[in-house]
This record gives sequence, structure tokens and C-alpha cells, in this order.
Amino acid sequence: MTRIPRAVVDEMVAHAREGLPNEVCGMVHAKDGAATEVFRVTNTAASPYRYEMHPLEMMRLESRRDETGETLFAIYHSHVASQAKPSPTDVRNAFFPPGEVSQPPMFPGTFYILVSLAEEPPVVRAWRVHSAADVDAAIAALEEEPIEVV
Repeated sequence: MTRIPRAVVDEMVAHAREGLPNEVCGMVHAKDGAATEVFRVTNTAASPYRYEMHPLEMMRLESRRDETGETLFAIYHSHVASQAKPSPTDVRNAFFPPGEVSQPPMFPGTFYILVSLAEEPPVVRAWRVHSAADVDAAIAALEEEPIEVV
């Protein structure tokens, strides 16, 4: 079971609520394998149905990780009216280029955390995305990672 600090979960939920009516997105950094800090990234899609992370902001965070020795713990985003499970679009976008699901995900070993505002309190779930023969198989190969908020 993966442990995530309450402050990290609270920040992702706060970001999701503040971003309404659109989805929000960001990255969670880790030190020694433990989630430590949330970084909000602009959703350039500005949509309630999908997200696109601002590439320059992502690059700056990658540079920061290189400088500090942090690692990427998770990519997170919100769903404003659906469950906290990756959609087919979310799965396609976990790969580069998007939809090339037979390749390893863009960030192998990274969690994909979903914050759903469809119910109160919001639901937060973590997933692993695996490569597969096609998108339908990749969706079937999603693996939920139980989390413990500490």
C-alpha cells in the first residue's frame, strides 16, 4: 500500500476545487520514494473534460528534479463529474506520442492520481498505467494502487 501525506492529498483536492469548472493537473515530487510536494501545472486545454499539461512548466519541474535529486512520484489531475479512474483519453495521453500504448508509458513507474469531485468528500485514487497491444487492452491493464493517507 502506498502512503501519501495528508498535506499532499489536501493540496491536490484544493487545486481541483479551485480549478472548477475545468480539470486541473500537476505533478507530485518525492524524496527517497516518499511523496513530498505538489506542483500545480497549467491545464492548457482549459476544459472540464480533459487536461493537457503545459510543456514548459513540465520541463522546469524536470530540471528541478535533476537539481534536487527528487523523483516524480505522480502525475495528478481531476475529474469534475466522473469517477477517479483514468478515462480512455487519460490512458492514451500517458504515452508518447499519445496513443502509442504498445510503448512504455511516458513516465514509467509513476502513479497517475485522480481526484474526483463527483461526490463529497472528493475521492482520490492512484493508478499505474501499463503498455498493451491497444488502448482497450491498456484500459483493462490499469492497475489501482491502494493508498493510505497519513
